[in-house]
Amino acid sequence: MEPTQPGIFHIHIDAVHLPARLHEFARRTLGFAATDFEGHPEGYDHFEPACHLTLKLSTKEQFRSAWDLLLAEAQANADFVGYLEGEYIPTDEYLPFQPYKDLPVPFKVTRRRLDPCREEDFRQTEFHLTMEKNRSSAELIGKLLDSGLYGAYITKPDGEFLVLTMQGSVKDIRPLQIAVRQFVCDSGGAYRCTLKEERAIAHYLQAVTQVDLPEIAAHIEYY
Repeated sequence: MEPTQPGIFHIHIDAVHLPARLHEFARRTLGFAATDFEGHPEGYDHFEPACHLTLKLSTKEQFRSAWDLLLAEAQANADFVGYLEGEYIPTDEYLPFQPYKDLPVPFKVTRRRLDPCREEDFRQTEFHLTMEKNRSSAELIGKLLDSGLYGAYITKPDGEFLVLTMQGSVKDIRPLQIAVRQFVCDSGGAYRCTLKEERAIAHYLQAVTQVDLPEIAAHIEYY
């Protein structure tokens, strides 16, 4: 059974260029961990940042203190290129493994970039469906990628994992997350699988714009 941590806070540094001074401050002073992605499924669009660091915090007060310190340091590093995101984790659950069954995917996602003309400055929420890459069904993974989710690989101390993601508005992502959960539970094939929502509560962009960020759900069709 995979560990889960609902009800906590995350801060991420997603960088195109991370200056050494900011990197050291994040790691040594605040306690960030390196959580870089390591490639993505071939043949599909991908949006993983070049550098990805994570800090997990238990309380709102801890989050606010760390966020304010990180934001001030990022703004003091003019050569930082990337963005910071603060998140609350309302749900994080383990999905027990079941043998794979060949079922049709009951949804299809069309994606688009954020649009500043619509006053979209950041996504509202996202979910991560995470499973061990080599012991999960390749057919299941292919179906989920073909449905419009996008993926990246991340190595943990105990294995290589695939993270499948979709971002967007709460009204779009919450029903999709429920549909994804039901499909994976019905079809099986996801080994050491967790599903979490990460609700954006703070963000800061430096030397990047909204159109540089990962795509969001534009339209979701359910079958």
